[in-house]
Amino acid sequence: MMIKQTLSAQSFIQSDIYKMERIKREANLDWLKRAYESFALDNITGWSFIVLAGGKDVASFRIRVAQSHLRGDMLPSYWSECALFKIQDGDFSSAAFFNLPLFQPATATYAPTRNGLIELPFNKLPTQKDYPNLALLAIPVPQEQILQSLAEYQKSRVSYDAVENILPWLAFVWGAGNATNPLMQQIGFPSAMVLNQIFSANGFDLAPGVNANLSAPETFWSGVKHWQDYYSKTQVNGLQPKMRYVVDHMYDIDES
Repeated sequence: MMIKQTLSAQSFIQSDIYKMERIKREANLDWLKRAYESFALDNITGWSFIVLAGGKDVASFRIRVAQSHLRGDMLPSYWSECALFKIQDGDFSSAAFFNLPLFQPATATYAPTRNGLIELPFNKLPTQKDYPNLALLAIPVPQEQILQSLAEYQKSRVSYDAVENILPWLAFVWGAGNATNPLMQQIGFPSAMVLNQIFSANGFDLAPGVNANLSAPETFWSGVKHWQDYYSKTQVNGLQPKMRYVVDHMYDIDES
């Protein structure tokens, strides 16, 4: 069953979105650097960045299939994770990713004290073998505002319990008990829920046309790809999101 959502009624408009293939066996870190630099933004401080990643292990497969209900063709999503990409003035040495992973690292502090959020240094990004699909989204909201909201969010579990969303997704991924697709229960993907709430608080809707409770990497992908006309009419600064992506892995079922 498809999940009902509003379709974009836009006519074609010019947008800065395109597929950027890897150069030979280009590593994920190198691809992201090249994608970031390709935006050639005049005022870099006015933008924030989000990374979508698609894995091909069993857990990633189940997450990607769960999001097929958000697609008209019912095919698995390309994406199994999303994260805020923090980078100051193109300095990759101090860059990092922020997300809310289903599999919380054992070495991290007690999850509820940080609302489940994890900071991953740029050079710790999994390899192309782990994440063959990547997308970098440039969102016209100042990164400073987003980082401030993120810091507040991390301390605001009383207002929003981000850790709560991990449990139904983990149960679904593991096939525990009678667990069903969380999206069919209006439970968004944990990392996506965090990002959508933070950006919404700063006046940007990452997933137009979809109930906020259905936030997922797929809805961010669809929002930037298909809602450019909406953004052109609603963004006060007149700027539209941009995107670079590479898809090196799709699920083809062949039992012959």
